[in-house]
Amino acid sequence: MSDFGINEMQEMQKRLQNKYKNIWEPITPENGKNKLLWMIGEIGEVIDIIKKMVI
Repeated sequence: MSDFGINEMQEMQKRLQNKYKNIWEPITPENGKNKLLWMIGEIGEVIDIIKKMVI
């Protein structure tokens, strides 16, 4: 697993998307934008937790 890279991650994601195509929403630019914004919000929450632990 030490040489697990981008290509392996992309292949795994394709297999998972195909396996759950009737359950998960499809990968589209609009869905990607929403997920990116969600991820940025989550990162902000992690930063707040770390700041509280350090201070």
